[in-house]
Amino acid sequence: GDPSTAKSQMLRFVLNIAPLAINTTGRGSSGVGLTAAIVQDRETGERVLEAGATVLADRGVVCIDEFDKMSEDDRVAIHEVMEQQTVTISKTGIHTTLNARCSVLAAANPVYGQYDGNKKPTENIGLPDSLLSRFDLLFIVLDKHDPEHDRRISDHVLTIHRYLPPGHKEGAPIREFGTLHAFYLLNDDAEGIEQETPIYEESTKVVSRNTGTSQGGGNSAQYEIFSIAFIKKYILYAKNRVVPDLSEEAATFIAQSY
Repeated sequence: GDPSTAKSQMLRFVLNIAPLAINTTGRGSSGVGLTAAIVQDRETGERVLEAGATVLADRGVVCIDEFDKMSEDDRVAIHEVMEQQTVTISKTGIHTTLNARCSVLAAANPVYGQYDGNKKPTENIGLPDSLLSRFDLLFIVLDKHDPEHDRRISDHVLTIHRYLPPGHKEGAPIREFGTLHAFYLLNDDAEGIEQETPIYEESTKVVSRNTGTSQGGGNSAQYEIFSIAFIKKYILYAKNRVVPDLSEEAATFIAQSY
């Protein structure tokens, strides 16, 4: 997607709600860092395996930001992970196969800096077809030049810097663990872990950049937003309790669509 379209924020949100998630970047990771490496133990001097991001995130999610900044050799290393869900190591007398049953969520920028609508998606992305075919879903995030939308984004950014959570030290990074900070003011009065998890966030109202009050006076729009704690429990329940059944009609439809 285009720059400044909150792709990294989407990855951060997944990191906060997923039961198991590991974050990495295309520039700061290598092929062995994503899969596995053979290192020498300092105490015994023996060669041992050191798990990479995809192996550590087994049955979880790996979030890779700046995916287009990775070198071609490093991107080839995750081909097996995305196709076979395993990592095979055969080096220095060590031959083994490690489980890497993880979902890969990657964010990348277009080749030309901004998405060109006159070109095909494969030409804009600039990644080989052998790698793109391993992704189940491909989302194109465009930066539409809308003054009203840009104004809401600027209000959102300024609100983050104006309103801090209670007890938060000035200058420290804000982590989105329990409540949704950012564009909404929330009344988070949680008194303990044992109480029932609310489905929706309590008391959400939009804050105006200029006046500091709700936009539109008494007619301000109210939004029902799922709470982060509820989303975490919902995903965990679905992963552990829900067992989908693929019917013959669905299998036939998938085969015909493919």
